[in-house]
Amino acid sequence: MIHMNKITGWQPNDTTPQLLEELDELDLLSSVMELETQGFTVVPPEKVAPAGFHERVRDAVVRVAAARFDQPVEAVPEFFEDRQENIRFMLWEDRIFESVVLNPTVLGLAQYLVGTGCILSLCNGWIKGPRCAERTPIHVDWTDYSVPTLPAAANTATVNYLLTDYSKAEGALSFVPGSHRHCRLPSPEEVESWADRAHPVEAPAGSLVVWGDHTWHGSYERSVPGLRIMMLGVFARPHLQTQEPYRQTCTQEALDRNPVRFASLMDQYGKFPFGRDGFDIDRDKHNPAGPPSYCSLFDREPANGRVDLRPDYDYSAFSGKKTISYQKRAEQRRLAG
Repeated sequence: MIHMNKITGWQPNDTTPQLLEELDELDLLSSVMELETQGFTVVPPEKVAPAGFHERVRDAVVRVAAARFDQPVEAVPEFFEDRQENIRFMLWEDRIFESVVLNPTVLGLAQYLVGTGCILSLCNGWIKGPRCAERTPIHVDWTDYSVPTLPAAANTATVNYLLTDYSKAEGALSFVPGSHRHCRLPSPEEVESWADRAHPVEAPAGSLVVWGDHTWHGSYERSVPGLRIMMLGVFARPHLQTQEPYRQTCTQEALDRNPVRFASLMDQYGKFPFGRDGFDIDRDKHNPAGPPSYCSLFDREPANGRVDLRPDYDYSAFSGKKTISYQKRAEQRRLAG
């Protein structure tokens, strides 16, 4: 039951009640409603982070771009004249990016769309330069084009942390409101039809844009001077392959300095892939970082050894121990009736 924006009387059969209660504390239930009705939400800066935080993130993205393209920081605007660039696999370049993916508003809304056990799939920066005529066509973020229709629920959630002001003239994102209900890809005719009619995001720097992978969206060209800068994150349900290799590149030091939820974002406790012995039952049983336990969005305590890196399994080995334990549990259930 929902009374005056308070979630009460829920049975703890999953982690949804705890998540909704914390989203309520963050005053984000209106964003939840927008995700349901529009397919996207734009969260104002004051609900995302303290004043000035987005400027620190912006400066970090610019530093990464300068290093990637071997440019002085002050030359970045000129370098990006008439072009845009998706700066990939950025998480380990600056620790401030770890703070962004753990931000309660970022992680909370992503978890609403794809579950409290979701993993991080990518962490990028995006810079669109002065008078850049390049546009992103209307599309969905679903990647399996072998099926004509999409599942009822999203499998990935995308967040854009706006690090500069956004408007149509400044090359903003655009959305087709309600398109997530179609549960399909836009046709070529619809891509063309919506290109100049999609709703542009008009929002100040520091805002957050969130949507699921069913929502039709694109972008407009930038017709004015200056840079459009944002940080892009994608969160995925834990059975999916990530776009960037966080499980393989995460360090114990990174796990120790962050709260335990970071370990499951890095997919350190995921069951897949299986070897001959199946998944690691003992590790799964003692996972402090994912369902059925709930990690609070407000937890900032460093893990300091409470989580660890996924072992380097010998997938060709077979001990038979897990098979025996499966049989024992099946027998126990049979005797219990």
